[in-house]
Amino acid sequence: MKNTTKGLLIGLGATVVVGTIIVSSSEKAVKKIESYMNRKRAKDFIKDKLNGNNDALDVVDHLSDDEITNLLQIVDKVNTLKGRINVYGDNLKDAADEFKDTIHGYKETVKEKFDR
Repeated sequence: MKNTTKGLLIGLGATVVVGTIIVSSSEKAVKKIESYMNRKRAKDFIKDKLNGNNDALDVVDHLSDDEITNLLQIVDKVNTLKGRINVYGDNLKDAADEFKDTIHGYKETVKEKFDR
């Protein structure tokens, strides 16, 4: 094998190794950033909804990244359900008001018939 071919293969191998290291380290960096953001989001939730309870903030500091992710998924689901309940509650209120108006109108009609 010629020296130029050997040099080319060594260069290509080194490029692959360096590329693998870069990809591996960038994945680790992305996971670290995601973990940091999730932990910050959990702390912000506690500060907002639990009035910054120090015990709850300490618990978040001791949770694993997977536990933080699970906690945030639960919070997201509860918020989704809360939004749905608000929509249903508004519809129920509108239906109750409409029923009340209908009954009130019916009451007036009956009252007018008996007053004659």
